[in-house]
Amino acid sequence: MAKASRDTKTKVTHPRTGTERKFDSAIYEPVKAAIIKSLTGSKGKSFTELSKDVEKIIRKQMPDFTKSIPWYTISIRLDLETRGIVETYVEKGQKLNRLKK
Repeated sequence: MAKASRDTKTKVTHPRTGTERKFDSAIYEPVKAAIIKSLTGSKGKSFTELSKDVEKIIRKQMPDFTKSIPWYTISIRLDLETRGIVETYVEKGQKLNRLKK
């Protein structure tokens, strides 16, 4: 039986465990762009702040999206950390995310 669609997949890797998953590129690319947009010009954002920003952006771009935006945000943010685009650091006891310099 042939596949119903030929969606492109993007491999997502966790930076610490090396676990890999495949996401539809139609989801990966907009969430990745939203994360980068949210972190651009920021000194650092908590995951909660980042997730809220990404949710606002994705809801505007993809109003019919029904999956968990916070779950995709953390998964793709971790992949961006693996790729050296985003970094996590601790400041005053708070874990923050920013674009890597």
